Amino acid sequence: MTDQTTKEKIMQAAGELFYYNGFKGTSIRAITDKADVNVSLISYYFKNKQGLLEHMTVDYFEGYIALLESLMEGHPSKGSPDHFFQVIEEIIHYKKRHFQFTCFIQRELSLDNIFIRELFSTYVAKETFLLNSLADQVTEKYKLNRVQKEAFYIQLKSLINAPFTYANDWKKEYQWDDSQELFVKSYIEVLKLWFIE
Repeated sequence: MTDQTTKEKIMQAAGELFYYNGFKGTSIRAITDKADVNVSLISYYFKNKQGLLEHMTVDYFEGYIALLESLMEGHPSKGSPDHFFQVIEEIIHYKKRHFQFTCFIQRELSLDNIFIRELFSTYVAKETFLLNSLADQVTEKYKLNRVQKEAFYIQLKSLINAPFTYANDWKKEYQWDDSQELFVKSYIEVLKLWFIE
């Protein structure tokens, strides 16, 4: 087994356990048992459980921000409704590909601790800037005032995150198979109705 696959196994096991049990409710032993690796590998790769969480969070947000930046920069149809919905769709697909960790991080973002404040000062601030830029492309044509723009941004972010904040409301019907793709497709189609004039 290579170093990368060992790390991936640990991160995958941790993501699943954090999703079901929360960070505090997950022990290092449970992670290594699920990943079928030696306990010492947590120290070797991540130092401790907090280091593992920080590594997973950075990995998640680096990929997410890179996706947003690539979708926002130099796109030929930038500012068009097609571009707006393409960005939204790509965001939802990214979050779905990382479903358990997305749900976990959404819960964590509602808390107030040093780790979350650090996230807000870096990744969440960058996400806010990029999503506000996306929202501005839509709101400019409606000549919204500052308060209306802020309300639109909050609604947009809420609609993007709702499937992962309220996962229990839909995961019973759409199990861990291709039916999830049907849900995501339908969710995006319905989301578009919010923005039709």
